[in-house]
Amino acid sequence: MAVESLIVAEGVDYFYGEAPLRKQILFEVDLEIRSGEIVILTGPSGSGKTTLLTLIGGLRSTRDGSLRVLGRELRGASDAALAEVRRRIGYIFQSHNLLDALTASQNVQMSMLLHPPIPAAAMRAKALRALENVGLGTRTDHHPDQLSGGQKQRVAIARALVMAPRLILADEPTASLDKQSGREVVELMQGLAKEQGCAVLLVTHDNRILDVADRIVHLEDGRISSLTNAVLSSTRQLMTLLAQNNRKGELTRQVEELPVEQFMTLLEQVTSEFQNFLRVVAMTHEDAFDSMLEQVIEAFTFKVGQILDADRVSLFMVDADRHELWSKVAQADGERAIDIRLPITRGIIGRVARSGEIVNLRDVSTDRDFAGEIDAQTGYVTRSLLCVPIKDIHGGVFAVAELLNKKSAPAFNASDEQRFQQLVEALGVILESWWRMSRERAAKSPELAVPQHATAP
Repeated sequence: MAVESLIVAEGVDYFYGEAPLRKQILFEVDLEIRSGEIVILTGPSGSGKTTLLTLIGGLRSTRDGSLRVLGRELRGASDAALAEVRRRIGYIFQSHNLLDALTASQNVQMSMLLHPPIPAAAMRAKALRALENVGLGTRTDHHPDQLSGGQKQRVAIARALVMAPRLILADEPTASLDKQSGREVVELMQGLAKEQGCAVLLVTHDNRILDVADRIVHLEDGRISSLTNAVLSSTRQLMTLLAQNNRKGELTRQVEELPVEQFMTLLEQVTSEFQNFLRVVAMTHEDAFDSMLEQVIEAFTFKVGQILDADRVSLFMVDADRHELWSKVAQADGERAIDIRLPITRGIIGRVARSGEIVNLRDVSTDRDFAGEIDAQTGYVTRSLLCVPIKDIHGGVFAVAELLNKKSAPAFNASDEQRFQQLVEALGVILESWWRMSRERAAKSPELAVPQHATAP
């Protein structure tokens, strides 16, 4: 079933003021949000986030470009048409905007007055159900001054969702809340939105809640930029976003689409600044930071394989304590990763790990160390192979990168070998940072050791 686009912005500009004081706030904004998506809009203060949100919400008039919301073109729309769109949107703001003289139930019922008449009993029943859904079933007749900050924001969420809108627009809904309350509010919003099948566009500066998003859109100086473009302009800024954006495979997809020249620029910048980033990142978010590193390593590894036209690419870590190699990244069918564990004393990968020498084979069947059981277990047929050691700052091998079966030729040539070595050396800077951090964490808490991977079936 096709997924409906609830927001489609194309080339949207916006200006404040009149000449000669006219100032442009938004520049050629393109954005699409589909039903069921939770999209977070980030960016520095003054970047145009709230302006864009109010345009989408029909609270400002769109004058330039095209902006379709809930199937209605807002550019040039009449006041009546804008009002119709607004009735189908749920709004949640930083301030709960509750009326102090009214109870929680009455505040929720106020939003129903914008819709066709509903009998009073039905209005109260709807309000009570909405409050029950946000965990305030026992607070329905309390006034705002009898509620905590988090509870007031829950009332605001109930008010926004009571009429089952197709779209929710939230502007800094956690800014005035403590960590726990903010987390509860956004998870509640996420769960209810998914249940009701609507879309959510949430503006925030709060890095603690970015992981709830299906997608993160960055707005800076009035322009939409992807996460990849953001890192090219500010490595640390993107890294912070990536640390919270855990959507599996999103970074891999974006990196895969980069032209080789742009990827090389990205790789060079990330590796050159990575050590400095490690010193300045807030290490209290170790889990999120570790997740970011996982994504970067996997995405960059697959991109290296793409550049060198390899059918498959794998990355193995050396576990010296157990005398084993285990797969950090091992490509199987499509882009599915598999787990492999091998003795360091066996196979071509083990030989590279022990010797620190590159191995480039046109026909693996001629090599005495070729371990064919992995092919037998996975159903894959390895013909050619290029294996390169990754060394730490002391010259020790702590990982091995492997390419299998060059797609456009019978084997990898000397030029491939040289370029692969250069690429994995750059990747090694990131990988060693992750490896060192994992080892240090494991030394402090054995239960947090580097993940143990099961042998391939």
